[in-house]
Amino acid sequence: MSCDRSEHLVVNCWCGPRCLSTSLMYSWAQRSDTLVRDEPLYAHYLRVSGAQRPYREKLLAAEENEGNTVLDSFSEPCGKKVLFLKHMAKHKANLDEERVLRGRHVLLLRDPYHIIKSFAEVSRPTLSETCLPALCELYSALRSRGRPPVVILSERLAEDPEGTLRAVCRSLELPFEEAMLRWDPGPKPFDGLWAPWWYSNTHRQTCFQPFSRDRREPLPAELRPLLEECRPFYLFLKRHAIAPEPLPIREVPPTAPGACAEAKAAKRPRTAPCEGSSMGATHTYRQDPRNDDILVGIRDGVTGAFDLLWRPEAKVSVLDSGFVLGDGVWEGIRLHRGVLLFGEKHLDRLYEGAKALNFDLGIGKRDLERLIYATCDANGMTEEDHVHIRVMVTRGLKSTPYQNPKATVGDPTIVIVPEYKQANPTDQGIWLFTCHVRRSSLDVQDPMLNTHSKHNCIAACIQANECGADEALMLDPHGFVATCNSVNFFIVRKGQVWAPTGKYQLHGITRENCMKLARESGLTVVERDFTLTEVYSADESFVTGTFAGMIPVSKVDGRMIGNGLCGPLTLKLQKLYRAYCDQEASKGRFAGG
Repeated sequence: MSCDRSEHLVVNCWCGPRCLSTSLMYSWAQRSDTLVRDEPLYAHYLRVSGAQRPYREKLLAAEENEGNTVLDSFSEPCGKKVLFLKHMAKHKANLDEERVLRGRHVLLLRDPYHIIKSFAEVSRPTLSETCLPALCELYSALRSRGRPPVVILSERLAEDPEGTLRAVCRSLELPFEEAMLRWDPGPKPFDGLWAPWWYSNTHRQTCFQPFSRDRREPLPAELRPLLEECRPFYLFLKRHAIAPEPLPIREVPPTAPGACAEAKAAKRPRTAPCEGSSMGATHTYRQDPRNDDILVGIRDGVTGAFDLLWRPEAKVSVLDSGFVLGDGVWEGIRLHRGVLLFGEKHLDRLYEGAKALNFDLGIGKRDLERLIYATCDANGMTEEDHVHIRVMVTRGLKSTPYQNPKATVGDPTIVIVPEYKQANPTDQGIWLFTCHVRRSSLDVQDPMLNTHSKHNCIAACIQANECGADEALMLDPHGFVATCNSVNFFIVRKGQVWAPTGKYQLHGITRENCMKLARESGLTVVERDFTLTEVYSADESFVTGTFAGMIPVSKVDGRMIGNGLCGPLTLKLQKLYRAYCDQEASKGRFAGG
């Protein structure tokens, strides 16, 4: 186990702030063969950088501050087989590179969001203070010499300490010791003299503990550019992080020794202007720059991990069933005053679709609802009125690009995309064009299924686009009016609300609510077959959908509907629907039980 001229193995652990580095040092100190030192290059860093700290002068007086001399001291006999050195990566400034790169190296990193958020509680963070650029420099220098370092994710260390420590020890060709999993609380004799300023929380712990899963609050606006600067460094290093080793099979003790064991056990096993009118289409919305930086929730069906990923970095595999075959189901849901509107109905429809396609999401409805809320909350959408969420579920990862479900690996992939989307209203209704593409019959593809295979609707939409219309009106196989390519269709004739039968269209939740409200207000609602001739001579027409609610139709195939303006019944139903949404939101979250 020799390294350079040392008779012991020198393990340099380089990290940034708030990365569990002190806990990792305490862990290594429990080994029978290891001596640890706490940031031995700190005094050197304070001298060359001029950085100010409350303990600056005391530290400069107490410890050697010529960095190269400190580096040379690492090879001196230490009385143990392993010398574990905890370093902040920025402390390597102005040092001889060859000396710095002696021994073995471990890089410990954490999601920069958490570094910035935590560090900002004590001091204003900068890119240099995160140590991410310095960590990338170390990785590059070691890789170019054929000695890439071991990279550890703090999150994995916290969630699976034993598996991660076993993987680290194996990478360093050292035996794992069970003692590394626990230590006594309180200060340690090898703590740096800065410990009273930084280690109080760590001193209360006796083991690695999972990070808090509290709602991920958006960073203050002044810190978000720093997060963007950090991400490329973090993502580069994250790609090279080691995975925890599977734990050996062992007998489970009858009682768990303390909170740490309990945490580990628990882990194991987003005339009057009509208020909903759109500017030229059913899904036009006001551009919102916040959407550029949203966090997307993704449940990996293979690992089971749920992660919140920055939009530019949110990806699924090119072998995912949704990409390869359009094999999946989806829902669009609105968040109104922080509450998923009609969430229970949307999730019922989602699960019905998955059942029809014969796959199990691997997660219950309530747990999925919690993931949706967690994603919205992480984006700071707790009180928003104009948020639209797309929940997409595919059959999962394919072992090869082939349609047979047997070629699927793991559970379904779940993606949750919440966006700030306020419908862009004007006083003009939308124009529809009746396309040649018909709704398919039930023996071809059930039009009631909200699947990823939307080619039938897309083909209709393309034709409408080419004709300059806002949306396509589609007929059923018998020539009767069925639906639009992305919204449900209604007409008003002689005071009655007519809706196409549900045989050849998605059973829309907004459609259902609209009919319910119309009936409760005393209107006659008829679900029936009707023709284009009856549409052209209608008094009013409107469409419904989750995104924009209710939107009036002013023209169909060039024919003006009524007087071309928002009719009185349409306006009445709009107001009823808005009030109904407010009423539902007032019930709060998880109102369905």
